[in-house]
Amino acid sequence: MKNVMKITKKAELAGVALLLAVFILPIISWASGTKEIFVDDDASGTQDGSFGHPYKTISKAIEKANGKTKIIVGKGVYIENIVVSDNIKISGKDKKKSILKAESKSAPAVTLENKTEITDLTIEGGKNGVLIKDTGKGEITISDCLIRDAKGDGIKIENGNKSSDRKVNIINNKIYENKKSGIYSERRRLVIIDNEIFDNELDGIDMEKSVQAYIENNEINQNDGVGVKLRLDKSDITITKNNFYKNDKDGLEVRYDGVAGWASIKKNNFSKNDRFGIAKIFKDSAENLNFAGLTIENNNSFSENKNGRISNPIRN
Repeated sequence: MKNVMKITKKAELAGVALLLAVFILPIISWASGTKEIFVDDDASGTQDGSFGHPYKTISKAIEKANGKTKIIVGKGVYIENIVVSDNIKISGKDKKKSILKAESKSAPAVTLENKTEITDLTIEGGKNGVLIKDTGKGEITISDCLIRDAKGDGIKIENGNKSSDRKVNIINNKIYENKKSGIYSERRRLVIIDNEIFDNELDGIDMEKSVQAYIENNEINQNDGVGVKLRLDKSDITITKNNFYKNDKDGLEVRYDGVAGWASIKKNNFSKNDRFGIAKIFKDSAENLNFAGLTIENNNSFSENKNGRISNPIRN
């Protein structure tokens, strides 16, 4: 019995060691290799980016960052436009009270290059709220932010590589009251989860051809255009468990120019949209009107959409 207990104890210790190796130690290792820089809009006197002597602007903190850096932004209003480069994470102390307001309306409030992250900030104004570029490496993540009042799109994603190590993660944000779409994306790999996207003056989400996207559990409501607009051609898109409510046009619009793509629409709710729950739009030049690769599953729910549940193909 003692030998059995010893063997069991060794197995438990081995399991703990494996857990540490797989989960805990990488976190400690990542944290220990990260430089922290502090920002406070009330800063004065000596400013070296330390907790006791923070920089006054986010731009100054970015200028001083090198290697893997986390910039911690205190409560306050920061009137500037920033460009965030590789290996920088910017984190607000309070997403409602750490506010970055674009100084120039002709430039994005925030420009993100690859391998960067922003979290817990309010981002206001600018040509776009956030412009995402593709400079060749690393993921980009936007999480727990409020993005509003841009002259253009709340988040604009430029054409880039669709490989998994270059994807754009947009998670748990509120994106609203922007003058164009909440999110607009050219070709890219996207993960869009748990966001509220509402009251934008064009569409909630607008995706061009050849996008690869996973879109889950978002509230996409009361936008002045379509809730989500996608181009089927050469795309690979899953849209699941979202709520499309009271958009001024269709809940979801699938555009098709005749080139096969893939889109799976499942477990969504479409209610009280001003046209169809789902509209299928084709170009005159499209030879095949079967919308090859589009699957609309029976587990979607529809209620009170003014023109009905799913349209027949409509010529653009």
